Amino acid sequence: MIVYEKSLELVRLVQLVVMPALRGRDTELASQLHRAVRSVPLNIAEARPQRGKRKGNHFSIALGSNREVDACLDLAVALGYIARESIAQVYALSDETQAMLYVLSR
Repeated sequence: MIVYEKSLELVRLVQLVVMPALRGRDTELASQLHRAVRSVPLNIAEARPQRGKRKGNHFSIALGSNREVDACLDLAVALGYIARESIAQVYALSDETQAMLYVLSR
């Protein structure tokens, strides 16, 4: 499933690019981002064997977690921990994953 692979790529990118900037500066935000980004592929995986409304619900939860990832990124930028330009690739991948999840959740 392409969205699952994209979500794992998002996890790797957040881990490599964003987390080093947060560690030691804001452990609460780092923890929140860590939980949110991991929730995306976990809920996608949980949706795969489901049918009907339950399947859509898990994709919806994954979409909400993906939006939470964006909020964490926005906070990191707003607080001056990281420059928005330096995480443009993370935002782009997050947007791509969200678009797929939006369709799957409907």
